[in-house]
Amino acid sequence: MLKCIPLLLLVLVSCRPNRDLSQYTVEDKDSNLTAHIRTANPKHAAQLLTGFHQIEQEGWRWAAARFSVQLKAPFGSPKLGATLTLRGNFPDLVHARTGPVRITARLNEFDLPPYTIQKPGDFAYSADVPAQAFAADRIVATFATDKSIPPNTFPGDGRELALILATISLDTKQ
Repeated sequence: MLKCIPLLLLVLVSCRPNRDLSQYTVEDKDSNLTAHIRTANPKHAAQLLTGFHQIEQEGWRWAAARFSVQLKAPFGSPKLGATLTLRGNFPDLVHARTGPVRITARLNEFDLPPYTIQKPGDFAYSADVPAQAFAADRIVATFATDKSIPPNTFPGDGRELALILATISLDTKQ
């Protein structure tokens, strides 16, 4: 009888509907990749591949018009798909020079729907990613804006500036 208890517990746990899989999107100890990047976290700096500037005010980074990150595929995403979320701020000083900005995104070989930021302030771009995009364990997300402030617009600042970014994440669809 005691030998049946572990099997019974396994069956009960595996039959739970609507399990929250987000708890499994933790850092991969072998690759140091995570599915959730905070741009100001020095531990995540290696995942910021292109288009990012230095950490500012210990909370965010400027991004150029084209930027890319490497993410860990979250648990369950090869079967369920995921949601890609980019959170940041579209500053007044950029909006005053560019007007609305359109963001395009690509996850590996999959183009995601574009998003237009109409007015300055905080924004969140979110797009569903199909399960087929997670054939590889490591994922490269590439973003582009259609407008930015060119380098040297401000005296002594040779950076191209498009958006302020705080987080980029992949979460398994429920």
